[in-house]
Amino acid sequence: MRHVFRPALLLLIAGATACGAREEAPKRKGADAVESTAAPAAAEVKPAAALSLAQIAAQVAAEAKKLHDEEPALLAKLQKSAGPDAKVLKSLYGDPAPRFYDRAGQLGADGQALLELLGQLERHGLDKAGYRLSQIDAATQKVVEALAAEHATQLGLEKSPHAALTAAAAAGWLHTGQGSEAELARAGGDQLGADGLAALSGALPQLLAQGRATREAIEAADLELSRAVIRYVVDFTLAKPAHPLLYMSPAAIRKLAESQADKILATLGAAKGHTVEGLNGLWPSHPQYRLLLGAYDTYKKLADAGGWQPLPKLATKKVQKGETNPFIGAMRERLRAEGYDAGAPGDHYDETLLEAVKTFQARHQLEADGVVGKPTIVELDVPADQRVKQVQLALERYRESEGRDPGEFYIWVNIAFQQLWIYDDGQMIETHRVICGNNDTDTDQQTQVKGKINRTRMFSQKMTRVILAPRWYPTQRVIELEIGPKMAKDPLFKEKEGYIMEVQPDGKEVVYQKAGKTNLLGDVKFQGPNKYNIYLHDTPFRELFKKVRRTFSHGCIRVQNPVELAELILGRDKGMSRQAIKDAIAEKEEVEVKLQTPIPVHIDYASVLVDDDGHVEFGADVYGYDEAYFAGALPVEEAKEYKAASARGL
Repeated sequence: MRHVFRPALLLLIAGATACGAREEAPKRKGADAVESTAAPAAAEVKPAAALSLAQIAAQVAAEAKKLHDEEPALLAKLQKSAGPDAKVLKSLYGDPAPRFYDRAGQLGADGQALLELLGQLERHGLDKAGYRLSQIDAATQKVVEALAAEHATQLGLEKSPHAALTAAAAAGWLHTGQGSEAELARAGGDQLGADGLAALSGALPQLLAQGRATREAIEAADLELSRAVIRYVVDFTLAKPAHPLLYMSPAAIRKLAESQADKILATLGAAKGHTVEGLNGLWPSHPQYRLLLGAYDTYKKLADAGGWQPLPKLATKKVQKGETNPFIGAMRERLRAEGYDAGAPGDHYDETLLEAVKTFQARHQLEADGVVGKPTIVELDVPADQRVKQVQLALERYRESEGRDPGEFYIWVNIAFQQLWIYDDGQMIETHRVICGNNDTDTDQQTQVKGKINRTRMFSQKMTRVILAPRWYPTQRVIELEIGPKMAKDPLFKEKEGYIMEVQPDGKEVVYQKAGKTNLLGDVKFQGPNKYNIYLHDTPFRELFKKVRRTFSHGCIRVQNPVELAELILGRDKGMSRQAIKDAIAEKEEVEVKLQTPIPVHIDYASVLVDDDGHVEFGADVYGYDEAYFAGALPVEEAKEYKAASARGL
């Protein structure tokens, strides 16, 4: 593991202190690992009136009680200085016992596992700045130094080994609040002569002060680790630093610990005693999340190894199979650097290189024809470290997604890939190409909004019904801007396209398109309530599914094989056969089938995914959300209001 902390932490993890050492008297050199931290030698003990063992025990007991009584005030002071984290910390530390450190200043298993987890922040694409890693390291160093100072004082009693062992037992009493005169006696106090009692008596004030310093250092270090835990919960369950529309600034994310304290405490309460196991349970359960962690490992290794060099400038507009030039040799090496089988070195564009190029194009949402022009060169020239960042961004998008924990049976749509997947019990069972909303600038005169209003939204809904041979009810905006002008231009347009105009009893005119070959919803519509009025449906424009990048709709999601999808859903929910579905469609009369079990539909935007064969694919940033994130231009303003008078000419 690549630790982000300094060696002081590793010394602490090793558990090298003299506290509780009873096997033998301390040695001058090499007593244990903590001595190697170059702690200052203890001050020479000045002669003092010797105390009895009972008197020494009484002073240690009094100081231990004082430290115990003062601990709530110390914790309150530390918590108060923690800013937005204070509210959560106050509840976490209702019991004053440390959570990650034991009283001897050693990290428990949970604390060590936490440090391992914090060493993996970059792998998840998390912002390390929020985890106070330098403060954790500094607090850890203070614990190490405090323990080393105690050890040095004990070493200063080496002329009386039994006094050194008794001092170590006294330090343990001060740390834990648990001890007795009898325990000091068993540690070596019952074998102290006059010289030993005198030496221990002289060192006692220093031992008491050091015990206080150690306890305070442990509390402060433990609190720093708890603050990192709070941030982890925030990052995995609440923060939205990459959401194109719901973006949160770093300052806003820091405040979540205070405003969402109850949610954080509920999460941590369920993980008490096994914090890291609980934190790992916060990872999105969507199958892509763990696959993307593997993708990060792959591209981080490539980036650390130097990645690849930019391609030389291409003298022509494109290059294809059969040609020979130096650019081809450089392209071959570029593909080999990323792990593609591009054949032996050489400047000739042969069959092996052709297959490698086609594979690369297919994995980057390009036309896989083997012709290398600007689009392919642009993707080839993306450096390895940028690919790492893209994977990290995709991981963040899953943490922010409403569909991060999708359930057992669900539909997942990824806008960036214009693709739909169906999962059952964690396994992908079916996939379809889809058409998503276009990225054009458009206007809605009814709502007086203009901008990128046709983009498909990122959200989750539940499909509650499947409609066979559906009618299409166009919005007023579509009627005014699209259908109306076509009717005015072609008197037969309404009849040819199957539009019906009906006057309702209240006098309101309704326009709809009846079922049939020209119906813009096609043969099937899959619907569920949502505030965006976005749903899945068929389309008569089948040729658009042949396009590699498919953003042509007004926001709804057109499905490539809707009858097959209906068969899967209605067969599972109703036992309805494919033939029964086709027969219903053939009637050309709308049939609504309500689902007994609503199906979750999750619509996300993540431009990196791992396919069924484990290959990493990079999709198109069709709405520019990724570009805006990397440019620091979030949140994206997709649309804004305009004055009605300004609609002319738009």
